[in-house]
Amino acid sequence: MIVQFKYSTFSLTNILKVVGIVLLISLFSCKNKNPEQKEYDSMLSSLKYKSYKTLSENTIPPLILLYNKTGHADEPEISEDVLRLLLGYSWAVGGRPDYAIAESNIIMDISTSNKDVKFLTHSLAAIAIYEKGWKSLAVEESKKGKALLNKMPKSNELRLNAMAFHIITGTLCLYEENYQGARFHFAGFNIASKIEWPYLIVDSMSDIKEENVKQGLRKIKKISESKSTPETIKKLLTEIFIKTEKKSETVDPKLFWTKQTSLALYDEIKNSAVPGIDKITNLLKNLSEKLKIE
Repeated sequence: MIVQFKYSTFSLTNILKVVGIVLLISLFSCKNKNPEQKEYDSMLSSLKYKSYKTLSENTIPPLILLYNKTGHADEPEISEDVLRLLLGYSWAVGGRPDYAIAESNIIMDISTSNKDVKFLTHSLAAIAIYEKGWKSLAVEESKKGKALLNKMPKSNELRLNAMAFHIITGTLCLYEENYQGARFHFAGFNIASKIEWPYLIVDSMSDIKEENVKQGLRKIKKISESKSTPETIKKLLTEIFIKTEKKSETVDPKLFWTKQTSLALYDEIKNSAVPGIDKITNLLKNLSEKLKIE
């Protein structure tokens, strides 16, 4: 009986030690887990996120099928990937980043091998995550995308696809304050869409970033007076220009690209040179209404 008692005591001690180690590891893991990751995981488990994702998964595929079956010969078919990328972009810059993250996760589920699509999907997710204020997670997401991009899209790429590529990549460059990269991509966006003013603004921002402030502000003033610039952007640039024109070295280029600018850019897509773009933008508008969950 004495021996048995000693053996039991020894076993209990070992068990308590093991439990203590497990608890310490668990506490250490919780303490060191990125708070942003915890918030992201919480969003993924929320009813709003799950409801939107389910609704989108069930709504978009049949609409894409119907759209492509009823298109004219001169209108390009639209892929589900590209439609979701453009829809996700509108959600990200329109104050609904959770929906944009849902769209990016859906694309990841359905696009198994296309590296260009996966690159854009990570880029879209990074934009939405920046909008949520989770900077370290956004940087990680952006790096995942960049690791997949080995080349630019082919020169014979559909205009719509090229436009989506440049608008998403260029916008992410702006979030990362990579104005040279943004200038490059919005030049590509201009070629694909024949919409120039976003490139002109980013070109001015790049000048300001490189400490050519006066030159950048002169360009901003010129853009704000151009007939080709949308009225909302003219007004916005004029207001910012008035506040900054007396400053010689302290102008922040980020001031010249706001959420309002991104929304205006998205709205301008309907005026692009892409064949059948009016039908595509109407489809996107209808989808936005169908999928909006208050």
